[in-house]
Amino acid sequence: MIDIVIVDDHKLFAQGLASILSEDENLNVKAVFNDGRSMIDYLKNNSADIVLIDLNMPSFDGKSTLQKLKEDQIKTKRMILSMYAEDSLLRECIDIGIDAYLLKDTEPEILISTIKEVYDGVYNFDHLNIKKPISDKLFKDDFINKHKLSKREIEVVNLIVEGLTNQKIADKLFLSTYTIDTHRKNILQKLSVKNTAELVKMALEQNIK
Repeated sequence: MIDIVIVDDHKLFAQGLASILSEDENLNVKAVFNDGRSMIDYLKNNSADIVLIDLNMPSFDGKSTLQKLKEDQIKTKRMILSMYAEDSLLRECIDIGIDAYLLKDTEPEILISTIKEVYDGVYNFDHLNIKKPISDKLFKDDFINKHKLSKREIEVVNLIVEGLTNQKIADKLFLSTYTIDTHRKNILQKLSVKNTAELVKMALEQNIK
C-alpha cells in the first residue's frame, strides 16, 4: 500500500484527486491539505510515502514547501502536480529536490502509474515534454509573472512602485541609469504592459515583490 498526502489550495480539485486515487486498491490517501505549512506540520508526526504538491498556492507556494521539506529532512518522495508547463520551473524544482513532475491535465491512469514508478524508484524525467509554450492567459497570474522576472527585476519593479526615478533607482542599487532603463524595458516586455502606469497597476494587483 502506498500512503499519499495531497496539498493543493483548490479544495474541489484536491478532493477530486483524492477520490480518483482512492479507487486504486494499492493507493491510500492519508490526508489532504490546502496549504504547504499544514502539510509539513502533519508530516513532522506522520509518515507518507509520497506527497503530491501544487506549485501555485497563496502564502506558502510549492517551491517553498519543497524547500521546507528539504530543510526539515522530512523523508517522503515528492511529486509536483501543476498547471505550469514551463521548462525553467521544472529545472528549479529538480534542483530543490523532486521525484516527478506532472501536469494537472495528465490522464488519471498515467498519474497512478507514475505514482507507482516513483514509489518503486524507477521514474525518470527523460520522457517529459515540458517545453511547450504557456498561453497568455496563464501569464496573467502573479505566480508566473513573478517567475518570469529575475530577482533584480523584481527589485526594480518595487522601486518603480515606490515612485523612484531611474536615477534614484540606479543610486540605490549601485547601477548605471542605462542598466536601470534596460531593466525597465525588459520588465515591460516580459509582463506585456505598455507603460509605467500599467506596470505599477499590475505590480500592486498581483503582489509582485
